[in-house]
Amino acid sequence: LLAQLRNRTNSDRFDFIAEHRGMFSRLGASPEQVAELREKHGIYMIGDSRMNIAGLNQATVPILAEAIVATGI
Repeated sequence: LLAQLRNRTNSDRFDFIAEHRGMFSRLGASPEQVAELREKHGIYMIGDSRMNIAGLNQATVPILAEAIVATGI
């Protein structure tokens, strides 16, 4: 996920993801951005932007990365 986000943003602003441990990661998205991810992209997470990343695979990581960037996180 981090590599995909770096690729799409040409930025290191998501490097904090590499420091997360376990099944969950928090993106730092606003409640409005969380709602937009859910409504426009079908990506679900709780209101503080914590999401389960254990279920991601090679096919879904690029989709998630694109949605994160499109939402302006």
